[in-house]
Amino acid sequence: MRGARLTFLRYFANITYRVDVRDPVTSGEAPGPYIPNRYLLRVLLSNHWEYAMGEMTWLAALSRDAGLPVPAPIPTLDGELLTRVATPGVPEGRIVSLMNWVDGRRLTAGLLPNQYMDWGAMVARLHAFAAGWQPPEGFKRYIWDWEGLLGGRGFGCTVEELVASMPEYLREPFQAVSDETREVMLALGKGADVYGMVHGDMYPDNILFKGSQVYPIDFEDCGFGYWLWDIAVALCQQPWTKTWRWQREAFLEGYAQVRTLPESQLRHLDLFIAAQYATGILWASQFILDEPTRRAEHVAWRDESAALMMSYFDR
Repeated sequence: MRGARLTFLRYFANITYRVDVRDPVTSGEAPGPYIPNRYLLRVLLSNHWEYAMGEMTWLAALSRDAGLPVPAPIPTLDGELLTRVATPGVPEGRIVSLMNWVDGRRLTAGLLPNQYMDWGAMVARLHAFAAGWQPPEGFKRYIWDWEGLLGGRGFGCTVEELVASMPEYLREPFQAVSDETREVMLALGKGADVYGMVHGDMYPDNILFKGSQVYPIDFEDCGFGYWLWDIAVALCQQPWTKTWRWQREAFLEGYAQVRTLPESQLRHLDLFIAAQYATGILWASQFILDEPTRRAEHVAWRDESAALMMSYFDR
């Protein structure tokens, strides 16, 4: 990477830079939807090497074995998918990754039915590969089951404490969505027909478009979860409105062109969308306790998620 030009992009937990070089940083790079000689450099906040390596391993498999248009990791000169960089100012070091720069643009508003169809087909391709993929020994990623989403795994206090901190009007509806989600997830089980490696953060902000191609980026929340969860996150922007109904129809039509989800799963889509908002309420409640100086910001997030979750009962 001699002579590289780094352009600061964002500091939001992780720090990201665009890297431009005159020559490719490795020989024989796989073709793909990438801008030549441009890369994404990411300095991780997390110090969990195994989980970070899991993300890179998954991206490498999606790019190499599934041929999916994802940010393929660039190995170090020693062939590693991650490295740790220490400096005098940060002697303990930070985990750093380098990935190909995906050539596309965000379209967070005004998406057309054909774009939702293309999006659904891309998600189905990812799920189809994931359903048959065998993780290597030692592979670690998040587990987005009920316990990981709404049961309090990974939180700094108990769910009961977080619910008690919510406004009174919100506690019972939150608990109703959480309980129903738990019951449904237990009934669905964790077979390959319902559960496997998912993107986990399939919002429009994490999708790039170029012509009829759809490219998923930002796999930091990838982990083991329900296929329906990826779909619910993708379709949670305008729930149960007239616009949402054609978005849902187009997305699922595109998905069905690649693989089929039975009605026994799809009938829970509304619930999974409500559960996505309930998860946001839970995280916002934790942040309100953890970061009192940013209370107003987190309360706004909680209340917005609450209003959307409540619409589940009025749909």
